Amino acid sequence: MSKLNVLVIDDAKFIRERVTAMVRQAFPESSVDACENGKDATRAMQQTQYDILLCDWEMPEMSGLEVLQWTRSQENYKTTPFLMVTSRGEREYVLKAIQAGVNDYLGKPFTSEQLVQKIVKALAKGGALSPEQQARAAKMLQEDKARKDGGAPAGKSMPKPKGLAQLRCSDQTFRCAIKELTLREVRVVIKNEGRFPVLLDQVVVDIEQLSGDSVARINGFVLSMQAVEPSLNTPYVDVRVQFVDDDTDKMAHLSKYIASVR
Repeated sequence: MSKLNVLVIDDAKFIRERVTAMVRQAFPESSVDACENGKDATRAMQQTQYDILLCDWEMPEMSGLEVLQWTRSQENYKTTPFLMVTSRGEREYVLKAIQAGVNDYLGKPFTSEQLVQKIVKALAKGGALSPEQQARAAKMLQEDKARKDGGAPAGKSMPKPKGLAQLRCSDQTFRCAIKELTLREVRVVIKNEGRFPVLLDQVVVDIEQLSGDSVARINGFVLSMQAVEPSLNTPYVDVRVQFVDDDTDKMAHLSKYIASVR
């Protein structure tokens, strides 16, 4: 295949732009379209035949799962590679996506290397990528990694999130992935959408259990923030929250949750 038609579906503009740039860098000959919700995506798929679909899970209009189900109901999309790009990594969500016909998962946050590797894997299986395209993508990944590492050995990949949470500040709420959690503090990752918590601001952390229930709301304050990547355009930001709650019941619930995700 000399030209790839790729569709990116995500309600976050920054993510759409970043994924589009990653794909175009790895596959210069590709044509990449982007949609901000599932309904726009299904309309686009009726007008253009895409070779691979990169879709978020949580979106307005239609969820990623609903887009996947619609895609597999279309004769011309029954076997098209569908990559779910999402922070939803809980077992129940994974099973639903597998049952609906998803090809692979990519957890947020992710690097360009991880995204391109998933694309190459999905397309190579069906022979959609020529050996030259695979070699070009591999070369780009090596060069990109060398630039970022400055010639040093590759660093460790980001650990799998330990769950999802909501970070409620005085005037806004952020959905986030939990990276580290103890009885004293939590480190979460939020999308860079041009707005951030305020340092030392009082916050409440609502942690979502695998069952969908909430752990007791934990009070704390923003201890620190740091860009995940050394760039002004970092896609994600690390936020550390120091807990100030000493409620016995809350701490008991939190202890059980920590034990369940180890």
